[in-house]
Amino acid sequence: MFNEIKSKPPSAGILPRIFFLLIVLALNLQAQSPLRNYMPADGVLGQPNFETGGSGTSTVNLNSPSGVAVDPLTGKLFVADRYNNRVLRWSSASKMNNGSEAECVLGQPDFTTSSSGLSAVKFNDPLRVFVDSEGRLWVSDYLNNRVLRFDSASYKATGAAADAVLGQPNFTTNSAGTSSTKMRGPVGVFVDTKGILWVTDRLNHRVLRYNNPAQKNNGAPADGVLGQTDFTSGGNGLSAAKMNRPMGIYVDALDYGWVCEDDNNRVIRFDSISLKPNGAEADGVIGQPDFTTNTKKNSRNGMGNIRGVFGDAAGRLYVVDESNHRVLVFNHAAQLPNNPYADYVLGQPDFGSDPIIQQEIYDPSTLNYLLFMPRDTSAVINGKYPLIISLHGIGERGNDLWRVKLDGLPKILDGNNSFPFIVISPQCPLSTEWYYNDGIQLKVDAMIDSAIGRYPVDTNRIYLTGFSMGGIGTLDLAIRYPNRFAALLPIAFRIETGWNLCAIDHIPLWGFHGQNDPIIPVSLAQNVINTLITCGGHPDFTIYPGVYHDAWTVTYNNPDVYTWLLARSNKK
Repeated sequence: MFNEIKSKPPSAGILPRIFFLLIVLALNLQAQSPLRNYMPADGVLGQPNFETGGSGTSTVNLNSPSGVAVDPLTGKLFVADRYNNRVLRWSSASKMNNGSEAECVLGQPDFTTSSSGLSAVKFNDPLRVFVDSEGRLWVSDYLNNRVLRFDSASYKATGAAADAVLGQPNFTTNSAGTSSTKMRGPVGVFVDTKGILWVTDRLNHRVLRYNNPAQKNNGAPADGVLGQTDFTSGGNGLSAAKMNRPMGIYVDALDYGWVCEDDNNRVIRFDSISLKPNGAEADGVIGQPDFTTNTKKNSRNGMGNIRGVFGDAAGRLYVVDESNHRVLVFNHAAQLPNNPYADYVLGQPDFGSDPIIQQEIYDPSTLNYLLFMPRDTSAVINGKYPLIISLHGIGERGNDLWRVKLDGLPKILDGNNSFPFIVISPQCPLSTEWYYNDGIQLKVDAMIDSAIGRYPVDTNRIYLTGFSMGGIGTLDLAIRYPNRFAALLPIAFRIETGWNLCAIDHIPLWGFHGQNDPIIPVSLAQNVINTLITCGGHPDFTIYPGVYHDAWTVTYNNPDVYTWLLARSNKK
């Protein structure tokens, strides 16, 4: 995905993940600095200032940054630039000026390429980075089911090859597995003061331990496992010995280890973690009253989905509470009882902030989806809310609903108390696409019918939008069900040969496209608009000068778009 424009800032309370991670990083570098609630960040990378939020592929832009690390030997800063499938290196963390340029890129041959791949020089969804005491960079390559090692990473040239791999026998395989030599979606990577590498193997619901990892051959087996009793078990659970999608791990100099779990909404502590036998129970828990509760909360001692955990030399623990758009700070974390109160909060003015959070709805009869229920009642008519159906692009397919939040309309909804629409954002299975598939279109239609029965939906104000693959799917779905929708918002779109656009010439449509889109040329979208006009329709069309494929970020941040939607209704 590409973007060279700067969109309007997201709504209040929606903080890009990089803010969280860089705050944690800055605090780690200055562990003795005094803390206070809601303290501002000192700098930002990926944007020229704190008010812009567009993605891009260059020396200064990022696309969903998800991990940061500092080389303790050189002070150089590394950032996992997830959707650009690369790791960027800056010359110094202490010189982190707003919008400064990276000096090197790994995973790509240059700063303008973002393709994924499977080799010693490519990544596919890099999520976390860590630099150990010897200057070795460790990268979790999530969709390649492996962890890569780069020796002397601060001195690598752009596009340099990795030196070793764990989780795969070589650099050209990426099969997932449940064994001592395989991984299934690794996320967190951390090397402790003993030189032990810890990896959170997310979809195997476990943590792997590698002793002396730099001495291991490619594909070497792990030496220990937590969260499972052996290396061949991979089920999730809720207990002191089980995990549910662990996302991060931190181990301090005294061998206390903390593991954050996404779906159990907690952080569990292991005392003397390096000595634990396989399948050992945790010794403490943060975010829940006990080991058998996983309630999602927004409070001083509760949490939502946890994306990361880190600590500093002062014994403070930092927990990235993504659902609640904040970082919680716990002093003297190793000595705390279960379910302690946090000492500080970053990203929110206080511990009582209660942003709206999109709910994850799992419906085996139709599709899994994110549900946004508004607090703003300004658009309610006769007790009913307008509904937006939002179709994501090809990169958000799968069975992980959190991926749907990473782009498009769902990305800006959490915490938005002034958005007046119900929004349903289904997830397309990895094996299919939103268009040219009767089965998936039937499921979307059935999902809408189900939503009408479950939620206060105004059936005269159902709107359909989507970007990239979802933009194409928007047109296909509307053609199949031409009397369902009050308006259409396709973004970065085209059609397939033989589609009957005249079937939707009566539906108000506002299309958006980047002038320089290299993936779906703007001429294909213009053909759609021209055909609709020939059919007798009156579509609107906005072309963004200089914009590449990502025409949706600026569109979804434009309040005029929602005003336009609310002016359209099927009611005669």
